[in-house]
Amino acid sequence: MTGPGNPPGPVTGTSPTLLPVEIVHWDGASGMVEGGGRTFPFTRSDAVGFHPATGVSAVAQLGPDGSLLRLTLPGHPMRTEPAPARPFGWASVLTPVELGPTGARWQAALGSSLPAGARLTSRALPEGGTLVEARWPGAHLLVRERRADLGGLELRLVPRVGTPPAAAWEVLPAGVLPAEERRLLGPEAADPWGPSGATRLLVRVLRAALEGGGTHLVLEHAGRLVLAADEARGRLGDPDDGESRPFGAFIDWALTPERSRYRTLGMAVAGGEDLEIEIVHQDSEVELDSAESALLFGCHLQVRGARLLEDGEVFYVPKDVRIGPRGASASARTGYKYVVARPLAEPVTGGARPRVRLVRG
Repeated sequence: MTGPGNPPGPVTGTSPTLLPVEIVHWDGASGMVEGGGRTFPFTRSDAVGFHPATGVSAVAQLGPDGSLLRLTLPGHPMRTEPAPARPFGWASVLTPVELGPTGARWQAALGSSLPAGARLTSRALPEGGTLVEARWPGAHLLVRERRADLGGLELRLVPRVGTPPAAAWEVLPAGVLPAEERRLLGPEAADPWGPSGATRLLVRVLRAALEGGGTHLVLEHAGRLVLAADEARGRLGDPDDGESRPFGAFIDWALTPERSRYRTLGMAVAGGEDLEIEIVHQDSEVELDSAESALLFGCHLQVRGARLLEDGEVFYVPKDVRIGPRGASASARTGYKYVVARPLAEPVTGGARPRVRLVRG
């Protein structure tokens, strides 16, 4: 199963040998893992569902001859439910240096990501920090720079964190999250992944901020999941590729600590709603694998179709589905049936909206 930040790949043989390993070297193109008294060279195409970094623990899948077939992250992640929050920005880039209210510094850091003729201004805020505004016809982007808030970060994907960066650039490409706009306007809502869509603009600006000195990306609506800069750039992909919709750059998916539910976090930024599935057999890897596939496939349907899932909708998830930024691929003729069960409509109270349930049929 590939993560949504990775392109679909070939299906390998069945029942490989699994070996816990650690990435001991990675230069951006090739690397080395170590485990069980052995070492294995690997390339980016061997890492499925994640982006390599030195120090990350992984699982090597070995063929009958002992050769490396692929690398994956170990097991299925678990995390507690994040506290309900409505952050200022959709995502934040952590950086060791504050730029302050000097407009020329911001132009140098972010100007390359904005359309020709865009006007960029900055001013100091009374409460501290800097507010940066970028304007051009039909668009208005805000970036707030402030001292980094390091509370409640989910750091499981960040190897060797070290000293946390001092500043955060919080990016707000639109006043309303894409999922909320979709609820309000239905089919008339703008496609956030369109050429001038808010989420595609966010990809562009975040890549510029990471290239301008950012060391980490914080996915604020995904329960403050933190990605290292290299991983974040890999997930974000190329903003000029109109067929690429890398929703995996903005979400997390994990089991509850008691392993009773598998759910996503952060889909509101990617243009959809978060999903959840009840887990019946908590120790069944087959059930966990199929639940993960169904969650990501449901997210894929929303993003590729620029829509929300309908109550009672039925869809089928192939057993070997692989999901990438350009779509999904599968070769299996069989799969699992899922039915969408939307929560009852409730007034917005300031907390997180209930997730949409997927029921296996």
